[in-house]
Amino acid sequence: MEETVTLASQPGEPTRSGKKEAPGRWGFLLAHHFADELDRCWRINLAGRRVWICARCSGLYPALLVVLVLQLLWPVPRGAWDIVWLGLPGWPALVDWARHRLGRSSRWGNGWRSLSGVLLGVSLSRTVYLNMIAPFCLPVVLQLLGLAVFVLLVEVIRHWRLQRG
Repeated sequence: MEETVTLASQPGEPTRSGKKEAPGRWGFLLAHHFADELDRCWRINLAGRRVWICARCSGLYPALLVVLVLQLLWPVPRGAWDIVWLGLPGWPALVDWARHRLGRSSRWGNGWRSLSGVLLGVSLSRTVYLNMIAPFCLPVVLQLLGLAVFVLLVEVIRHWRLQRG
């Protein structure tokens, strides 16, 4: 059986019934976006079925696994660079996510989302690795606190904007 793979970043095209397509119950695990947000996903046609995969996650998980395995095979000692490794690579994904949450569209599309997912995966692989060798070490705690504060700040701003109308 031959598989046809087509990448499309605009899967929200109307179907024959005029409704937007949705990933369905199981597809939500791969896409985790509602029908009006499927432009943030890659659409892949496999054996005549449409499958949506979150663009950011399509870069994040492979990068996380590959870099984690590399660190397990060739351990990288802890050092001052961990702050940079944990902090910088994830910022493009965080900024893009924040722009979306605050109602601004992304200028770069799914290619950028996938690339920012790769960078986030590289950062999170170090988080996982450090937590395996030294649970709750300071760089990991600082990273997780920073992420929590960032997300909380974005959500407070979003809530405030929605309340203002």
